[in-house]
Order: sequence, then structure tokens, then C-alpha cells
Amino acid sequence: QHSFYVAKKIQKTFLFLLIIINCNFIDNNDKTSFKQTGSEEILIEIMESYKDFSAEPEKAIKTIWSHAHEDNKAVTGPIERFGVMLTSEPYNAIINLTDYSFEVLQEDDQTIQYEIKILNNKNEYFIVNWIFTLDKCEMNEGLCWQTISVSPPMYFDSGI
Repeated sequence: QHSFYVAKKIQKTFLFLLIIINCNFIDNNDKTSFKQTGSEEILIEIMESYKDFSAEPEKAIKTIWSHAHEDNKAVTGPIERFGVMLTSEPYNAIINLTDYSFEVLQEDDQTIQYEIKILNNKNEYFIVNWIFTLDKCEMNEGLCWQTISVSPPMYFDSGI
């Protein structure tokens, strides 16, 4: 009987270790998935706002502004000034863009940098570097990806 209880205790310990390992594996996958899809979804939402900018400029400005980090807002805001910046040189080159593609240039646990190739409505190609940081959200509890930096559009010759 003693060996029966020892075997049960070992079985419970083994099961407990499996649960811990499995939970850690799931957590790591969730973090990776959150990182890749969360920032991409926000980037797509922002780029789609640029695409349809003239249809609803105030909505586009609010969407882009809502994903800006507080440090970014302190430099570019208030929102009225931010809107003027978006519609002025050089950033106005990407308003009403026709098409875009992007790739990750660099990422770590707290930041992700994208290179975005943009075809504007004048058939000109530009590259923009967009950097998100993972920080506390204004709108809800928890963390979210927020724009910390955007390079001025840089002209280039080839396609997307």
C-alpha cells in the first residue's frame, strides 16, 4: 500500500509539472501572437485611414491620433496641430494612398519597427518607418501597441 501512495504522489507531481509547462508554453505563444497580430492590425487600421483620408478627414485624424503614444502626442499635439501636420509637407504625400505593403525591420519585447512602402495617389512611391512601443493603454486596462515614431516619407523609384 505504501508504494501505491508513493506512485499516486509521483503521478500528481508529474501532472502538476505538465500543467505548469503547458501553461508557460501557451503564455509564450500568446505573447508572440499578440506582438505580431496586435501591431499589424493597428498598422493596417492606420494605413486604411490614410487610404480613405479625404472621405472622412476628421475620422482619419482621430484614428491615427488614438494610436499615438503619450510621448508622441506631447511632441505632435494637440490633435488640431497633429491634423495640420498630417496634411502638410512632407506627410501629406501619403494622404489618400493607393496601395501599401510593409515588413518588420526590427522587434523586441517592447518595440516593433515596420518599413512601409507606399504608392500615393500621384503614382509616387515612398518609404516610411513606423515604430510602435508596447505601453499602458489609455482606453482600457492592459498594454497595447502605440506609435512612438514615424519617419517623414522618403521618395524611392521602384514598386511595392
